[in-house]
Amino acid sequence: MDDSKPGRRQQGGRFGDARGRPVRLLDPYELHLRRRYDVIPADVLPGIAAGVGFGLPRWQRLGYLLCVALFLACVAFLVVWKLIRQVGLDAREWVLWPVNLAVFALGATQFWRSGRRARAERVRAVMLQHLRCPHCGYDLRGLPVDPADGATVCPECGCAWRLRDIQSTTEHCDG
Repeated sequence: MDDSKPGRRQQGGRFGDARGRPVRLLDPYELHLRRRYDVIPADVLPGIAAGVGFGLPRWQRLGYLLCVALFLACVAFLVVWKLIRQVGLDAREWVLWPVNLAVFALGATQFWRSGRRARAERVRAVMLQHLRCPHCGYDLRGLPVDPADGATVCPECGCAWRLRDIQSTTEHCDG
Protein backbone atom coordinates (compact mmCIF):
# COMPACT_ATOMS: atom_id res chain seq x y z
CA MET A 1 0.00 0.00 0.00
CA ASP A 2 1.23 3.50 -0.82
CA ASP A 3 2.19 5.46 2.33
CA SER A 4 0.90 8.75 0.89
CA LYS A 5 -2.68 7.45 0.81
CA PRO A 6 -4.61 6.96 4.05
CA GLY A 7 -5.26 3.38 5.06
CA ARG A 8 -8.62 1.69 5.25
CA ARG A 9 -8.98 2.36 8.98
CA GLN A 10 -8.28 6.06 8.47
CA GLN A 11 -11.24 6.49 6.15
CA GLY A 12 -14.61 7.33 7.69
CA GLY A 13 -17.54 6.02 5.72
CA ARG A 14 -19.13 5.97 2.31
CA PHE A 15 -20.95 9.05 1.10
CA GLY A 16 -22.01 10.49 -2.25
CA ASP A 17 -20.31 13.51 -3.78
CA ALA A 18 -22.18 16.29 -5.62
CA ARG A 19 -22.53 14.14 -8.73
CA GLY A 20 -23.78 11.07 -6.89
CA ARG A 21 -20.52 9.13 -7.11
CA PRO A 22 -20.01 7.01 -3.97
CA VAL A 23 -16.77 7.95 -2.24
CA ARG A 24 -15.13 6.94 1.03
CA LEU A 25 -14.55 9.86 3.37
CA LEU A 26 -11.43 10.54 5.41
CA ASP A 27 -11.72 10.48 9.18
CA PRO A 28 -9.85 13.64 10.23
CA TYR A 29 -10.15 12.80 13.92
CA GLU A 30 -8.26 9.54 13.43
CA LEU A 31 -5.71 11.25 11.17
CA HIS A 32 -5.10 13.78 13.95
CA LEU A 33 -4.70 11.05 16.58
CA ARG A 34 -2.19 9.21 14.38
CA ARG A 35 -0.41 12.48 13.55
CA ARG A 36 -0.80 11.87 9.82
CA TYR A 37 0.01 15.41 8.72
CA ASP A 38 1.05 14.23 5.28
CA VAL A 39 -2.63 14.06 4.23
CA ILE A 40 -3.82 17.35 5.78
CA PRO A 41 -1.24 19.86 7.10
CA ALA A 42 -0.60 20.15 10.84
CA ASP A 43 -1.86 23.74 11.04
CA VAL A 44 -5.32 22.81 9.67
CA LEU A 45 -5.95 19.25 10.88
CA PRO A 46 -6.51 19.96 14.61
CA GLY A 47 -9.30 22.45 13.79
CA ILE A 48 -11.00 20.01 11.45
CA ALA A 49 -10.66 17.15 13.95
CA ALA A 50 -12.14 19.32 16.72
CA GLY A 51 -15.09 20.18 14.46
CA VAL A 52 -15.77 16.54 13.65
CA GLY A 53 -15.33 15.33 17.22
CA PHE A 54 -15.00 11.86 18.60
CA GLY A 55 -17.36 8.94 18.66
CA LEU A 56 -21.06 8.60 18.35
CA PRO A 57 -23.74 11.25 18.67
CA ARG A 58 -25.56 11.37 22.01
CA TRP A 59 -28.87 10.15 20.49
CA GLN A 60 -27.13 7.05 19.18
CA ARG A 61 -25.50 6.24 22.51
CA LEU A 62 -28.90 6.59 24.18
CA GLY A 63 -30.42 4.35 21.51
CA TYR A 64 -27.86 1.65 22.19
CA LEU A 65 -28.54 1.89 25.91
CA LEU A 66 -32.27 1.64 25.26
CA CYS A 67 -31.81 -1.48 23.11
CA VAL A 68 -29.66 -3.11 25.77
CA ALA A 69 -32.11 -2.15 28.53
CA LEU A 70 -35.05 -3.59 26.58
CA PHE A 71 -33.11 -6.76 25.86
CA LEU A 72 -32.17 -7.20 29.52
CA ALA A 73 -35.77 -6.49 30.58
CA CYS A 74 -37.03 -9.19 28.22
CA VAL A 75 -34.43 -11.66 29.51
CA ALA A 76 -35.31 -10.81 33.12
CA PHE A 77 -39.01 -11.26 32.36
CA LEU A 78 -38.39 -14.66 30.80
CA VAL A 79 -36.15 -15.78 33.68
CA VAL A 80 -38.66 -14.64 36.33
CA TRP A 81 -41.48 -16.29 34.40
CA LYS A 82 -39.43 -19.48 34.28
CA LEU A 83 -38.68 -19.37 38.03
CA ILE A 84 -42.33 -18.74 38.91
CA ARG A 85 -43.59 -21.58 36.78
CA GLN A 86 -40.71 -23.96 37.68
CA VAL A 87 -41.30 -26.12 34.64
CA GLY A 88 -39.41 -26.91 31.46
CA LEU A 89 -39.46 -24.70 28.38
CA ASP A 90 -42.74 -24.78 26.52
CA ALA A 91 -43.41 -23.83 22.89
CA ARG A 92 -44.02 -20.13 23.66
CA GLU A 93 -40.65 -19.79 25.36
CA TRP A 94 -38.86 -21.45 22.44
CA VAL A 95 -40.36 -18.73 20.23
CA LEU A 96 -39.77 -15.79 22.61
CA TRP A 97 -36.00 -16.23 22.96
CA PRO A 98 -35.16 -16.05 19.22
CA VAL A 99 -37.66 -13.23 18.69
CA ASN A 100 -36.07 -11.31 21.57
CA LEU A 101 -32.59 -11.77 20.12
CA ALA A 102 -33.74 -10.83 16.61
CA VAL A 103 -35.41 -7.62 17.80
CA PHE A 104 -32.30 -6.66 19.76
CA ALA A 105 -30.00 -7.36 16.79
CA LEU A 106 -32.25 -5.43 14.39
CA GLY A 107 -32.44 -2.41 16.69
CA ALA A 108 -28.70 -2.35 17.33
CA THR A 109 -27.93 -2.68 13.62
CA GLN A 110 -30.31 0.16 12.75
CA PHE A 111 -28.74 2.49 15.33
CA TRP A 112 -25.26 1.56 14.11
CA ARG A 113 -26.11 2.32 10.47
CA SER A 114 -27.85 5.60 11.25
CA GLY A 115 -24.94 6.69 13.45
CA ARG A 116 -22.40 5.97 10.73
CA ARG A 117 -24.48 8.00 8.29
CA ALA A 118 -24.73 10.93 10.72
CA ARG A 119 -20.97 10.87 11.32
CA ALA A 120 -20.26 10.75 7.58
CA GLU A 121 -22.49 13.79 7.05
CA ARG A 122 -20.71 15.63 9.87
CA VAL A 123 -17.27 14.78 8.42
CA ARG A 124 -18.34 15.97 4.97
CA ALA A 125 -19.78 19.24 6.29
CA VAL A 126 -16.75 20.10 8.46
CA MET A 127 -14.24 19.22 5.73
CA LEU A 128 -16.10 21.38 3.20
CA GLN A 129 -16.33 24.28 5.69
CA HIS A 130 -12.54 24.15 5.88
CA LEU A 131 -12.44 23.94 2.06
CA ARG A 132 -10.83 20.50 2.06
CA CYS A 133 -11.87 17.56 -0.10
CA PRO A 134 -13.57 15.07 2.25
CA HIS A 135 -12.19 12.17 0.21
CA CYS A 136 -8.49 13.00 -0.06
CA GLY A 137 -7.93 16.17 2.03
CA TYR A 138 -6.82 18.31 -0.94
CA ASP A 139 -7.16 22.10 -0.50
CA LEU A 140 -10.11 23.26 -2.65
CA ARG A 141 -9.46 27.02 -2.34
CA GLY A 142 -9.38 28.90 -5.62
CA LEU A 143 -10.54 26.01 -7.80
CA PRO A 144 -13.02 26.79 -10.57
CA VAL A 145 -16.68 25.86 -10.33
CA ASP A 146 -18.15 23.73 -13.11
CA PRO A 147 -20.94 25.85 -14.67
CA ALA A 148 -22.97 22.75 -15.61
CA ASP A 149 -23.77 21.63 -12.06
CA GLY A 150 -22.11 24.20 -9.78
CA ALA A 151 -19.68 21.68 -8.32
CA THR A 152 -15.96 22.11 -7.70
CA VAL A 153 -13.96 19.10 -8.85
CA CYS A 154 -10.96 18.04 -6.78
CA PRO A 155 -7.93 17.71 -9.09
CA GLU A 156 -6.38 15.09 -6.80
CA CYS A 157 -9.16 12.48 -6.69
CA GLY A 158 -11.84 13.70 -9.12
CA CYS A 159 -14.66 14.02 -6.54
CA ALA A 160 -17.11 16.87 -7.07
CA TRP A 161 -18.30 19.04 -4.16
CA ARG A 162 -20.68 22.00 -3.99
CA LEU A 163 -18.80 24.71 -2.11
CA ARG A 164 -21.12 27.63 -2.87
CA ASP A 165 -23.72 26.48 -0.33
CA ILE A 166 -21.08 25.90 2.34
CA GLN A 167 -19.39 29.27 1.76
CA SER A 168 -22.67 31.19 1.84
CA THR A 169 -23.71 29.59 5.15
CA THR A 170 -20.34 30.28 6.77
CA GLU A 171 -20.35 33.91 5.53
CA HIS A 172 -23.92 34.30 6.84
CA CYS A 173 -22.88 33.00 10.26
CA ASP A 174 -19.81 35.26 10.41
CA GLY A 175 -21.63 38.47 9.46
